[in-house]
Amino acid sequence: MLLEILYIAPILGIIAGFLSGLLGIGGGIVLVPALLYLLPLLPQVNSDNVAIIAVATSLMTIVVTAFSSAKSHYKRGNLHKEITLPIAVAVAISSVVAPYVAIWMGSSLLTSVFAILLFVLALQIVTGRKTNADVDKLPSNKVLAFGGLFTGFLAAIAGLGGGAILVPYLTVVGVNIRKSIGAAAACGMIVAIFGSVSYFISGHGWTDSNQFAGYVHWPTALVIMLFSYFTAPLGVKVGHKLNQVQLKRVFAIFMMVVATKLLFDQLA
Repeated sequence: MLLEILYIAPILGIIAGFLSGLLGIGGGIVLVPALLYLLPLLPQVNSDNVAIIAVATSLMTIVVTAFSSAKSHYKRGNLHKEITLPIAVAVAISSVVAPYVAIWMGSSLLTSVFAILLFVLALQIVTGRKTNADVDKLPSNKVLAFGGLFTGFLAAIAGLGGGAILVPYLTVVGVNIRKSIGAAAACGMIVAIFGSVSYFISGHGWTDSNQFAGYVHWPTALVIMLFSYFTAPLGVKVGHKLNQVQLKRVFAIFMMVVATKLLFDQLA
């Protein structure tokens, strides 16, 4: 059973890393739905815990991908502490609390929330207008912290890096698009780190299997991370040569299809 998952995990890592670099969308959007279907192959995973394990495992992989992205943005001068620091503190707090809320919600409700969030993000991609990259103001710390709390909570519950939530928010409140993306990259890493630690702690002892660190299925996470780390730069490179608006809208349709399937399965 484990071998079947590990055979597919490299493909998931390649796809998640490539699309993350290509479209600027966190790999969790791809990974969580796939893991919801793959992880029940393991004897320890069932309909009662699969959503929590999928989210926790996805978050663990984002630590590496987001780190690579944040490092790149730092080198390009897109990380500004006045914007990033208030968000980072708020993200850390909310992403620690969110896993406990996810456990309380249960697998079925958590899957439904993730599917609805996919729909919202897909609609944002389809209907979103181009942001004026010249707009650049420094919002108040309260405005930035609110965005961080909202992003960290939803991202940690849904197993996302948070960039698809935070970037639109920051651009709406007037932050330069490049600074928004840089802040989202750094904060996505924080969401993943604190969220993963919380899933480690909250899931301690739920199974005797050494394949799990808390709720994280670490063999799957490790394989995905290895491949996503190296394919993300390729996605960035290809993205410079393609029409990103069309690509994002095609991917948004894919997100809607996945969300519909997940909701249908919950209602069936």
